[in-house]
Amino acid sequence: MTKLNYIFRGFGHAAGKYKVTNEMLEEAVAKNMIEGFNPDLIKYSKNYQAFKEKNPDTTPLGYFVGHKMGFYNRNHVTPWPPIKQNQDVAENSLDLLIEAVQKTLDNAGLNAEDIDGWIVSTVSPQEQAPGIATTLKCYFTAPENKTPAMTLTSGCAGFNIALRRSLDYFKSRSDIKNILIANTETMSHFLNHKRDFVYHATFGDAAAAAVISQVPVSDADEGVGAIVNYQDLRMIDFVGVDKEWNLYMDGPAVKRRAVPNLISSSNEVMEKVGWTIDDVDLIVPHQTGNAILHSVAEEMNVPLSKLYQDAQHVHGNVSGTTIPIALSMLQEEGRLKPGMKLLCPTAGVGGEYGAWTYVVPRSASSTPAPKPAYQLIKNESLLFLFADNMLGVKIAQKLCDTDVQCTLHCAAQNEYQQQLSEIAGKNTNIKIISYPINNVADAQEFIDELDGEMWHSVVNLGFASETIYGITNFDDTQDRLQAPFSLLSKKLLLQTKKSMVFLSHPMELFSETDSLPVASSANGCMGIVGSMSGEAISRGVRTIWYVPAVYDQLTHYMSMKLKIKSMKGMKQRRPFFKLDRLADNIIKSTYLLKVPQTIDKYKGVMIYRKEACAFRKAE
Repeated sequence: MTKLNYIFRGFGHAAGKYKVTNEMLEEAVAKNMIEGFNPDLIKYSKNYQAFKEKNPDTTPLGYFVGHKMGFYNRNHVTPWPPIKQNQDVAENSLDLLIEAVQKTLDNAGLNAEDIDGWIVSTVSPQEQAPGIATTLKCYFTAPENKTPAMTLTSGCAGFNIALRRSLDYFKSRSDIKNILIANTETMSHFLNHKRDFVYHATFGDAAAAAVISQVPVSDADEGVGAIVNYQDLRMIDFVGVDKEWNLYMDGPAVKRRAVPNLISSSNEVMEKVGWTIDDVDLIVPHQTGNAILHSVAEEMNVPLSKLYQDAQHVHGNVSGTTIPIALSMLQEEGRLKPGMKLLCPTAGVGGEYGAWTYVVPRSASSTPAPKPAYQLIKNESLLFLFADNMLGVKIAQKLCDTDVQCTLHCAAQNEYQQQLSEIAGKNTNIKIISYPINNVADAQEFIDELDGEMWHSVVNLGFASETIYGITNFDDTQDRLQAPFSLLSKKLLLQTKKSMVFLSHPMELFSETDSLPVASSANGCMGIVGSMSGEAISRGVRTIWYVPAVYDQLTHYMSMKLKIKSMKGMKQRRPFFKLDRLADNIIKSTYLLKVPQTIDKYKGVMIYRKEACAFRKAE
């Protein structure tokens, strides 16, 4: 029987957009926004005075929270203080998870279809059901993908338990190679009603993931060695989150149980693999803070230089995310060297605790080659209507050097059409069709020109074109936009195999749409798509109506007044500049069930997809 090693092939992490510094917390204490910290109790202590001699700029709170507790920064998905009405529209645990998983797959040199199982733990999901792991897959795999997905709610020990489950699954299936395990938390959601500064100093929002692979042993035991997971029932009431999403914690009680649990589980796994503490190169623990970790180090006679705590210094305590985010940071910093021996213990909520050992494999020194983009639509044919705009150029650039057969329709002779022609001249998979469409007759002639050619997916980018701003009356709207749009959509449905994506305009969300021709036309076209979506789904074709944010490169012809009104409708504070993200999402909408940073609703069987804007990193 072949002996196997279980090694990590890639890591990735993501954190909330908004940094919460100790200086911000100090200001909040001064304004009585949070309580429980008395600077006078610190100011005159001998320890603080001695520390201040070498660090003269350190304040009492900076000393206590940073030097004593071990937290210097943490990241939240909304500006501090945490407020539910902001959290309801901001990034959530799923958004952070998607970002971390994409980085992990890139780091591992894998596509999502290479993953044989998905295991995610969180205690702060974006919804109660379905489980976050099942929803995660929708952003990465083909709808036909049947690999299993498991969601855990194990808090601080979540990653350790996910690792154990992955090893169990490997041992039951010799034919699989890669499992993705992840943890994601928005701990700030539990702080909305907390006044004690300790909670705000301790917890942050982040996600981290890893791909673990089973590989035949060559001439050395590498990867995961021993792993144990237990539960201490005496900790059950010491820390948790109630049904109203309020965090509760008895710090001294947690410490009394966590310290011996971390020590005993660490000693057990080291004994299983024949290590002593001197053999360990680095301890990468659950980042609980100095009170627990320094006590563990002292009792185990471990120098603090062997205790990796950078994750808590930068991100705070992010529950079960802390160990994988620490490993991701170590890899990012180039500190995971082949042969290194790691010890990873954890203890926390629910009394769950455990530890595992890891030997960094020799393959850690090599960088895997990136996988080609858009492999799920390899050799498929895509038609992009009205691509003569900046978005069309970005899409063409993304599809360069891929195996996707892309046809770009240009209705105008402009600088973008010229750029597209240059791209097509250098890439055999990209083809340009120039055909002006200004009315129904033009649309019909264009359809005739296509001569019944079939496409896997059709994308209409008409509302990204600058020419729409030249339409100033409702008669032109009907004749030049809606009528041609209707004919093209219904005729091309008969020539489409999988999906049709229709880009809208952010002006669609105006409250006074009737007074603006473009806004009115967008709503009218949405109605056309909605009315044909039933026939489309009966043919096996998905219809997606995609409402983009206000992008500076697509709306520079709009007046500032119109931009402001559009951004208000999108809950957007300023124009976005990352048009690459929109281009990527448009392409992915043709074959994935969901795409990042968007919100989906069903209008009948039509998918109404709107870009999420509030408190997003794209700003």
